[in-house]
Amino acid sequence: MSRTVIGLVVGGVAVIAAALGIAWHSMQSEKEAIGGQPAKQQLADQPQGATAPPPQQAAAEPPKQDPQTAATAAIMVPTFDIVRVTPDGRAVIAGRAAAKSKIVLLDGGKETPHTTTADDRGEWVLTVENPPFAPGPHELRIVQHVEGRAPVTSEQSVVIVVPQPTEKEKQALVMIDPPRGAPTLVQPPSRAGVPRSGDLAISTLTYDDRGVVTVTGEATAGMAVRIYIDNKPQGEVAADKDKRWRIVATDPVGLGKHVLRVERLARDGKVEQRLEESFERIVNTASGGGRLNIVVGDNLWNIARAHYGEGWRYTVIFEANKAQIKDPNLIYPGQVFALPKSN
Repeated sequence: MSRTVIGLVVGGVAVIAAALGIAWHSMQSEKEAIGGQPAKQQLADQPQGATAPPPQQAAAEPPKQDPQTAATAAIMVPTFDIVRVTPDGRAVIAGRAAAKSKIVLLDGGKETPHTTTADDRGEWVLTVENPPFAPGPHELRIVQHVEGRAPVTSEQSVVIVVPQPTEKEKQALVMIDPPRGAPTLVQPPSRAGVPRSGDLAISTLTYDDRGVVTVTGEATAGMAVRIYIDNKPQGEVAADKDKRWRIVATDPVGLGKHVLRVERLARDGKVEQRLEESFERIVNTASGGGRLNIVVGDNLWNIARAHYGEGWRYTVIFEANKAQIKDPNLIYPGQVFALPKSN
C-alpha cells in the first residue's frame, strides 16, 4: 500500500525530502545478545545386563554462557540505530546485524564502497568520508553477508538529503523509514526545526492511498495529546515514556486541502498547548498522468513516492518540469507541476 509523507517545516520553501522533526535521541543502553550453542554432554555407555554398574560422577551443570558473546541462533535482519550526516555529506552510521557479518551500504539500490564488519555483539559502525554523500537525496539500505547463507537486506531504509553548497543555513536531513508505521526523523534539515509550542511538537503526517492519516510528534511523557482534522476530533493518546506519541485518525480524508490541529491537554483536561498546520492529500496516480499544485511541505521525493511508488523517481517529475524547477532541492508553494504517466 502506498503512503505519502508530509514534512511539517517552519518556512515556506519545501525541500526534496520531508522534514519530519523528532529531535535526536542518544542511543539507548546496549541490549545484550541472546541465544547460544547448547552445551554438549557425554553419556556413559551402560553395558546391557550389568547388575552393578560402576559408580558414575554426577553430571556437571552446563557452563554458563556470557550473553554478550553468545551468537544468536537465527540470522537477524540488519537494522539502523544511528545516522548522523554533516552538511558536506560526511556521515557516521551505526546499527545491528548478525555477529561477525559483513555489512555493505546501498545507496539507491546500488552497492557503495562503504563496508564494515559487525562485532561479536552484532554491532556495526560505518564512517562515510571518502567519498562523502553528494548533495541531494539518497535512499540507503544495508546488506548483511554471512558465510554460507543468503544475503539479507534491511527492511528499514534511511532517507538523507545533503544540502547544496550554496545552502549555508541548512543541515542534512536524516529520516529512518520503517517498512510499516510512521517514519522517524533523527536530524531535521533546518535549525528552525518543526512546528512546536512548548513541549508539544508535530513530527510527521502521513496518509495512505485510502486517505487514512497518521500523525506523530512529541510531548511531555504521560500527557494526553488530541488531534483534530478540519475541526473534527480524530483521536487521543498519552505520550510514552520517551515523550513520543502517534495517532491514527478515525476518519479517512478526501482529496484536497485540510487543516490539522493538535492539542496537548493538562491533567485537568484543559488545553495547555496547541498547534495548527495545513496539508493537502493529493491523488495517487501511479499509472496515469495529471497536474499537482505544490503546497507548503511538498517535496519531489515524497511526491514521487506517492505517485510512482519510489522516491528516487523524483527525476521523472524534474525532467517534465525543468522550466519551473531550477534546482530539484527547491520547490515552492504555488507552483503547478505536470505528473507524467508511469512506465
